[in-house]
Amino acid sequence: MPPDSTPPKPRRRSGYSLLELVLAIALAGGTLAPALALLRDGMTVSRETDQQLLLTNYAIQILEERMAAASASWDDTAASGSFAADGFASIRYTATASDSATDGGEPNALMHIHVTTYVDENANTTYDTGEPSCSFRTKVASLQSYVDKATN
Repeated sequence: MPPDSTPPKPRRRSGYSLLELVLAIALAGGTLAPALALLRDGMTVSRETDQQLLLTNYAIQILEERMAAASASWDDTAASGSFAADGFASIRYTATASDSATDGGEPNALMHIHVTTYVDENANTTYDTGEPSCSFRTKVASLQSYVDKATN
């Protein structure tokens, strides 16, 4: 070997081998798939929670309206409708108010009010078992102070 020639230096490896790339992609894919499933499930729960909150808020709104009507004029009529004006045509409600003893009231003394809001999934305008819903009940007494204020 001539003195001016040096042995070749081993080349330094730069980059990754194909096997290392395949393993990295498989590892990333293996952790990404469960994360996406968890995200999808979380979005479903969030949507259902928002829907239940909307049903609850509408039920309270109708209940308060029916309580005001019962307090002011002892109105014991049934009502039903939808919230299409608010952009929720599939959300409907039924409200009943009665002072009958069979309904839990007392004639001319105690009014029983029951409100149910529901998502009318099959668009038949009636509440069917299995449709998401929210119900509230309350009672309103016929007090002399209500009568005095109504007549003034």
